[in-house]
Amino acid sequence: MSIIAEVEFNKNSFVERWSRIKEDFWGDLKIHTNLAVKKLLESMMEIEVQDLIGARRWQHHPERSTYRNGHYTRTLLTSMGWITSLKVPRVRGGAPASNLLPRYAQRAPDVDKMVMEMFLAGTSTRRVQEVLTPLAGPRALSATTVSRITRVLDAHVRRFHRRPLPDTYEYLILDGIYLNAKSPLKKRRRCVLVVYGIMANGHRELVDFELAPSGESQAAWERFLNLLYHRGLEGRNLKLAVLDGNRGSWNALNLVYPHVPRQRCWAHKLRNVANYLPRKLQDACIGEARAIYRADTKVEALSLFRTWARGWRIAAPKAVECLEADMEHMLHFLDCPRQLQVKLRTTNVIERVFREVRRRTRPMSCFQNPQSVERVIYAIFCRMNSIWKTRPL
Repeated sequence: MSIIAEVEFNKNSFVERWSRIKEDFWGDLKIHTNLAVKKLLESMMEIEVQDLIGARRWQHHPERSTYRNGHYTRTLLTSMGWITSLKVPRVRGGAPASNLLPRYAQRAPDVDKMVMEMFLAGTSTRRVQEVLTPLAGPRALSATTVSRITRVLDAHVRRFHRRPLPDTYEYLILDGIYLNAKSPLKKRRRCVLVVYGIMANGHRELVDFELAPSGESQAAWERFLNLLYHRGLEGRNLKLAVLDGNRGSWNALNLVYPHVPRQRCWAHKLRNVANYLPRKLQDACIGEARAIYRADTKVEALSLFRTWARGWRIAAPKAVECLEADMEHMLHFLDCPRQLQVKLRTTNVIERVFREVRRRTRPMSCFQNPQSVERVIYAIFCRMNSIWKTRPL
């Protein structure tokens, strides 16, 4: 019976007991690590005081600059948890005795760095707070505090908007998204213009974005594209630009990059076609229309379009006219390398980025200000560009 009981003990209790052992081990390790960090900080501050005064404790020296004035205790949040009763030396006259810890700072720099890295990796401010609660406690890092820490990104955002651009892009994709942001008087929708680029070597990246108060107007797009042009993207190597049916981006592109062929987004266009169809015909009609962009050549695609148009002109004349009106701009992607054709027939690559933006912003009813919009979008851009850097097309 004792052997059976021992087997049952091993089978049923090992995982639970091992979990307790690990908890005890890591708990003890954390305590000892905090003590070691505390002693290290106090020793470093003591060295700073000695250098400032010019003498060790109780040492008489004719050239000493000042005298010690005891110490005070403070708490500090580090990446290993809270350090309590940290002794900070003081000197007479009230001058700072140590530059190691900024006065009134409650967090070590590594905590702010951890918050920034989590934010740039795609974690929302509220989720950052939840993740760090076991480390910092429920009230140490509120969502507001996390937002305040991420304001450091504002300087990075400005540099991102001003960086020189190489004139090596061969393909551009343009689109816009609307987000809610507060203004001094009320909540309003903010339009974000986005440009995605593909280079000759297959490297792809989100080139830049801009908040446009006037929405996707021609003036907004023209200003944005002109900024890209003057930063170096002059378009000498551009072979194609992909965009939706917005007339603002279409006309602005015609002014800034008039020589570049324009490809209409198939996803947007087929949604427009579906608007002219009764619901019972949408699946069949749109399903047949998709065969057009799956063709291998322009000749085959045009043949499939004519067949589709003949078959649906009587049942859905306006749907046929909708696609027919832009047919000359629907097939430019077939002139591009085959491995890029799927990417260049729609603006879906930017739509996927927008889905990530919406996922990040869904917990918020609206942004507090335009700067908070830019911080979140910049964080997502950095993350996506970092992923794509190792995954060329």
